[in-house]
Amino acid sequence: MVIKMNMNKTHECFGKHVRVTLNTGQVFEGVGEYYTSALDNPDGIASICVGDYELYENEIVNVDIVTQGAIPA
Repeated sequence: MVIKMNMNKTHECFGKHVRVTLNTGQVFEGVGEYYTSALDNPDGIASICVGDYELYENEIVNVDIVTQGAIPA
């Protein structure tokens, strides 16, 4: 199951399995880690790390929270 997210709620990705699509078409999937608010980021743009990548909110066009389905019996 995939849950669509509003872009101004990037902080809600923290600790969840996400699929992030950038305006370049690149897609990153993994656990959302290390959310940094715009106030705390030297660039003044909120960001979240997925894997080894810091993704800036102004580059993100879509975020899906990916939930695991039930394990088949």
